[in-house]
Amino acid sequence: MKRVFLSIALVLAVAFTVSACSKAAPPAAKKGIAAVEFWKDWPVGTKGQFPPCGTNVIALGLDQNLQDTVDAYCSLDPGHYETHINPAVKSIYDAKGSEYPDGMTAILLLPKLGVGFTTAHKEGKPYMDVITLADSVSIANTEPGNGLNPQFCMHCHTTYLEDCKGYICGNRND
Repeated sequence: MKRVFLSIALVLAVAFTVSACSKAAPPAAKKGIAAVEFWKDWPVGTKGQFPPCGTNVIALGLDQNLQDTVDAYCSLDPGHYETHINPAVKSIYDAKGSEYPDGMTAILLLPKLGVGFTTAHKEGKPYMDVITLADSVSIANTEPGNGLNPQFCMHCHTTYLEDCKGYICGNRND
């Protein structure tokens, strides 16, 4: 059970990695069939089911980072999730590395919601976007505190440094 929740933490961490400089983020893929599934041939990082609201993961032996994630996003009822890791950085990801090269790092797919949360790195900094799965168009929100705002999650990804290496959080030993 702990591995399931740690995997969820990883997925959400990858999904919600952000930067205080989001306006400089690499743009989402351009609309078109080739752009829609850029992750199609990337290896799966984790997959599973998001826990329902009210789940006390601390009582299950997990950490505050995961509890904050569940509390923040459970109301969206995201259902099934799946992460894909760019094969060019998979060895860094698996080793819990803290430095990623420039380019797309990972994507969290939430098919039920029709969205993907992308994480890219540029000059050592993470950049996040929220795209539609149908056409890879950015739908990132700019309202403070909104879960679709790339600024929203930087707090966790800079606070829980034991869990978040290179701004990518979670357990990679599954």
